Amino acid sequence: MSKRETSYAMTERSPFFQAAGAAAMAELLRPSFTQLLPKGTVLFDQGEEPEFLHLVLEGSVGLHATGEGGGSTVVEIFGAGEVFLAPAVILRLPYLATAAALTEIRVLMIPAEHFRDTLQRSFEVSRACNELLSRHWRLMVDQVVDLKLNSVEIRLGRFLARRISEEAGAGCASLPEPRSAIAARLGMTPETLSRTLAALESSGRLRRTPSGPTVSDRSALLGRADAPRRRQRANRPR
Repeated sequence: MSKRETSYAMTERSPFFQAAGAAAMAELLRPSFTQLLPKGTVLFDQGEEPEFLHLVLEGSVGLHATGEGGGSTVVEIFGAGEVFLAPAVILRLPYLATAAALTEIRVLMIPAEHFRDTLQRSFEVSRACNELLSRHWRLMVDQVVDLKLNSVEIRLGRFLARRISEEAGAGCASLPEPRSAIAARLGMTPETLSRTLAALESSGRLRRTPSGPTVSDRSALLGRADAPRRRQRANRPR
């Protein structure tokens, strides 16, 4: 399989293009191109005007935001199949975060003007955007709830569980990104991340290996993490 065929297959599997369909995908891909970029590459800076809509085909991209006081953090990490910061492209507004490659990445670059033109004309692309923005709204609310209400063990447990196939129910939660980026995304220090991994291992919920944390029972990991919410629902008056 050629690199072009591989990139096409990766693009086709993304949730955005699965929702948009083959015809819309072909139209958006017509002026688009892919790039293979090394770790550390900055795709765009906070405050920059969008020139492309980006779809990660391989690797991980971190969104870094800097506050007025100069502090910075990782807002989110996006992996293969994810389109990110589409609202800035749609609204023609500056990016609210900087995007940088946390690993080597392959990324699809869709020219922003062509994307907006197609969005105006295509019901299928509009529908795919509605689904994309709805997923990202839920992701944002889930992250806010996680950071405000959940312990570090629950936060890390849920983060790891999302990296294991629900169908398989077990496996290695690959963590190719720098630990500092993962820790910042979860609202903790790298030292706290290491201690929390050790605590999850000592409780039998994972085993640390050179390939990454290995989980034998994903549902058990999620079950412990979701237990406080289930108890709250059970205690509500009927």
